[in-house]
Amino acid sequence: MRLQDLYQQLRERRAIRVALICLVLAAALAATLFTWQLSSTSFARPTVAVLPLEATDAREDTRDLADHLAKRFRTILATRPELRVTESRSAMHHALAALDPVEKAQALGADYLLTGTLDHGEQRLRLALQLLGADGAQLWSDSFESPLLFQAQLQEWALDALWPQLPLDPQALEAAKSLIADCHYPDDGMAILTLARTGRRGGGPASLAMVATADIEAGLLHLAQAEFYFGQIKTLPSSQKTVIQKLAMRSLALASASCPGHPHVELLQLLNTNELQLDVDNAAGYLSRHPNSADLYLAVAELHAEEGRDRRVRALAAEALLLDPVFAQTRCRVHELLEPGPGEAGDCD
Repeated sequence: MRLQDLYQQLRERRAIRVALICLVLAAALAATLFTWQLSSTSFARPTVAVLPLEATDAREDTRDLADHLAKRFRTILATRPELRVTESRSAMHHALAALDPVEKAQALGADYLLTGTLDHGEQRLRLALQLLGADGAQLWSDSFESPLLFQAQLQEWALDALWPQLPLDPQALEAAKSLIADCHYPDDGMAILTLARTGRRGGGPASLAMVATADIEAGLLHLAQAEFYFGQIKTLPSSQKTVIQKLAMRSLALASASCPGHPHVELLQLLNTNELQLDVDNAAGYLSRHPNSADLYLAVAELHAEEGRDRRVRALAAEALLLDPVFAQTRCRVHELLEPGPGEAGDCD
């Protein structure tokens, strides 16, 4: 090997090492910043609540798809640390249905409300979105239309228009849109079921039913199943837990294979399995990757409670409550953390 070639290889290796060191330092800095932010009762960031999208007709598949799209927008926005994004179980809680926008914003502590309608024509979808302020004033609105089979493109158009309306990093848009491009509806099985029903009833081309069925068999429905199983497993008799745990792990494995980069996959692994271990040392890193999971904040708060770090427990519990203010179980777990007492353990199971 010529001496010049050897020097070139050494320079390339040195550049790679420098790049890796920079990446590690950046990750450590992000985790440290997140830890510092949490030292206060709750760090300042505007709150966005993604409300249910209203179906403009009484068709079941339209309602299913509207529900799916709202959850998908919440999932994408929730990856961003610039925003506090209300958990869907609070933002879509039935208790809010009769409230006007101002009352909803007050109940959720929201600075922004994202809402809209979905119209499902014979072969086309029309999505209309509105962004409201806490005072109910309309800050932005737009509508988007696409053929039924181009739902991913419809969502991308909506994100392109919505992103500049919120205090979000413009450079993060493409990464957020990759959740749509890389994952075909892994976070909610209802949309897949809607597509399958549409095709099988003859409302769409025959290929639609084939694609939807293949998606189900490939595991795109299984993340929703895993969430259901994990959500119910604590309340089951011990004789049933082993079977349900195996079903849940199988569902989660299929979901992970179909969409390994989806944030819900890692969260489910972290909070419900032994595949990932959560502890006080790595908690800041996980929180920086999942900045809008009330369940993760509560899980980390419980770890700090075991070590008697009351100030950190209060900060984490407060953030969980801001993220999920209406859901009864979250409020119950926060109460148990902040005001523990005899006989209260297990009240939130």
